[in-house]
Amino acid sequence: MILYPQELATKAELQQINYNIVNFGFVPYGQRISGLLKVADPYTFCTPIFNTSLELSSDYPNVKVLLVQRGECSLYIKTLNAQLSGYQILVLVDNMDEDVLELNLVNLNKKNEIDISAILISKKQGELIKQYMDAITNDRVYIAVNFPDVLKTDIVKYHYWFSAMDKDSYQFLQQFYPFHMEMRDQLEFTPHYEIARCERCKKYNYLNPNQNCLSGGRYCATDPDGDGPLNGQDAVREIVRQLCIFKQDQIKWWKYIIKYSNLCLSKMYSPFCSTDIMTNLGIDPDEVQVCYVESFNYESDELADNYLLSEQYKTNLQYSILQLPILYINDIQYKGVLTVYNQTTNQEISDQKLFDTAHFEPLQTICKSYKDQSLPNICKQRMIGRIDDEIQVEHTLNSNIWVIWVVVLSTLAILIFCTIFLCRRMFRREVKEIINQQFNFQLAQYSTMIEDVKYTKQ
Repeated sequence: MILYPQELATKAELQQINYNIVNFGFVPYGQRISGLLKVADPYTFCTPIFNTSLELSSDYPNVKVLLVQRGECSLYIKTLNAQLSGYQILVLVDNMDEDVLELNLVNLNKKNEIDISAILISKKQGELIKQYMDAITNDRVYIAVNFPDVLKTDIVKYHYWFSAMDKDSYQFLQQFYPFHMEMRDQLEFTPHYEIARCERCKKYNYLNPNQNCLSGGRYCATDPDGDGPLNGQDAVREIVRQLCIFKQDQIKWWKYIIKYSNLCLSKMYSPFCSTDIMTNLGIDPDEVQVCYVESFNYESDELADNYLLSEQYKTNLQYSILQLPILYINDIQYKGVLTVYNQTTNQEISDQKLFDTAHFEPLQTICKSYKDQSLPNICKQRMIGRIDDEIQVEHTLNSNIWVIWVVVLSTLAILIFCTIFLCRRMFRREVKEIINQQFNFQLAQYSTMIEDVKYTKQ
């Protein structure tokens, strides 16, 4: 919404500005962020001229917002350029007349370098704002963005969709694993897998085998290694195994998928990799195999239907899952970066290894989803903006800056104290020496005077 000037804020076309949040970067759920709006130069902002003299604070009270036109380069490039230029929010203006709320604004770049927020508004509303800003010279435009709130509950439910044969899909699970273990009594987690369907196979009532599908083409996956020994059937079979492990023991499922992603997917699987991990973790491979066979109703997995995969496929259709990975928290789709960039964890050292969570946004959002009276201890310790059980402070993009200020001010205070203490000691020493000198001088004069008096009497 437009805050100032009133001439622009009261325009009928801008009373309700609908926007779509891009599915990467930082999303400050439940917060209202306001700031000064600038028009990008050039407007597409694909090859900006960076102004190194521009002093922009990363604190929300001094937020700078950039208006940019969509097109010519990816949303990711535009957002990264805005971040490098010192802006905290990017407002993208659509270059087509369409419903922006229906768009799926994803990041195809594997890197997670974005720490700012980006939203997309309609072409019509964006052009109205730009036309006004191009016409004015001295006036400033201030806007506010009301980011959606989270649904607060006593037990937080979260769903994660990923690909069983894509190592990158496991990165969120690897990083969130220690926190899930800490909060598992107050979390309900459900994994979901990428499953496709062979439409051509439907014409033949799923009666013909397919090398990339099981159940006659009902459940398919992409060939994970191209010309390698694996095919889509191997990927779908792994999904069924993981579902069986999750059904039997959720904690062991977590341990299994961490090891599986690190060991099996690094060398793109081997026939015995999955079985070796199960044995190592105390999971009975025979019990998993029994579950596997039962799920196909004791028939051939190449043609028979499977109730576990059927549930997965129906859920994917229900949530309209098109792009992976996707996280839902309390049935609300999480938008933003899923992992901490360049953050590595070694799960072999400890199940409770907890890294710096200042920018691990899924954890922050899950913590915000708890009612105050149900907040887990790990959230009280790690939740940004929480000083204690009663005091909340504003979130800043650089959440550790207050720590730096405390350290700097404490150091200055110590230095000032030491300086004053040393100066006082030096001053006292000098005063003492001067007094001693004066005393000795006066004593010498007095002694001389006594001697003179005695001499005169003689």
